Amino acid sequence: MAEYIYGGAADIDRAIGLLVALDNSQSNALAVLQIDDAITELNAEYEKSVANPEYVPDDDFVSRLSGYLAMADDRENPDLE
Repeated sequence: MAEYIYGGAADIDRAIGLLVALDNSQSNALAVLQIDDAITELNAEYEKSVANPEYVPDDDFVSRLSGYLAMADDRENPDLE
């Protein structure tokens, strides 16, 4: 994925979808807890983004979000890897 530019609540929603799918397919309890923590963080930022479309999360969150979206791209387009 090229340099990521935060796209608002829709990007967060897409990342939540990816992590929910990963969570549902995971059998390792530690991994499930880590994924659940990430989903909780994404949900909190999603709520802020929906409430205020001008809201921009901090750089650390945007960096993690970029990684989640890159994983989503890889899962949705495996031929492009």
